Amino acid sequence: MASTAPALPDPLETLRTIAPGTPVRAINGHQIINGPFWELDEAASPPRVRISGSSWPVNRFTALAVLPEIVAPVKAPRPRPGSVGRWAHLDQSWDARLAAPTADLAIVGTLAWLKEDFDALLGREGDDPDPAPIRDLLLPDTGEPGTWSTRIYTSAHLAEHLPLPKDLHAVILDGSSAIKYIHGIESPAVVCVIDRSVADETAAEILVQLRSSRGEPVSPRQDLNWPAPSGVEALAFTVPL
Repeated sequence: MASTAPALPDPLETLRTIAPGTPVRAINGHQIINGPFWELDEAASPPRVRISGSSWPVNRFTALAVLPEIVAPVKAPRPRPGSVGRWAHLDQSWDARLAAPTADLAIVGTLAWLKEDFDALLGREGDDPDPAPIRDLLLPDTGEPGTWSTRIYTSAHLAEHLPLPKDLHAVILDGSSAIKYIHGIESPAVVCVIDRSVADETAAEILVQLRSSRGEPVSPRQDLNWPAPSGVEALAFTVPL
């Protein structure tokens, strides 16, 4: 949520400069449209654009970005930022973020469990009677169409993807099977989630050993301004990459 929003040109300006066949992602008030750009008709009033066989009035688009690679043509519902997104002021640049997401976060865990978590509703008390699902804020890349901002890796196959992309700013390791790979994760921030109700203490032991051998302690409350909520214990430390 702290990432800088992309500065995108006006959709009409972008469409004037690209060649037919260029893949684009366009956002209007209700949909995300992915597909190849084929034609811009500025003689129409208002100007219209043909994307993947469908014609759209350009003035309906609130954001449009050129994609780095060809994607399957698709139309998907436009996610909404919800009360948490408004609290973080994401709503002021939401459509630009949907069109060109930063994709600088990764989550590693058990895919079935993560999908259940993504469906949970997230909101601020007294702010929104209809909070949005967590997936609308994280935009996880779980195969659903539209757009994505968070890479998802399964713990069982993480070794096949190491080293992770260098453009990641943070990685969340959810559970013991993910945390065992922490020595192979090079990212400015790594968050490890441990379920202390499980008898296996392997993950906790890995982190304590890493902190004791290479770490410099950090206070979550004083240095990160994050007091752990009730029922949660937290420790933080830095290590050299």
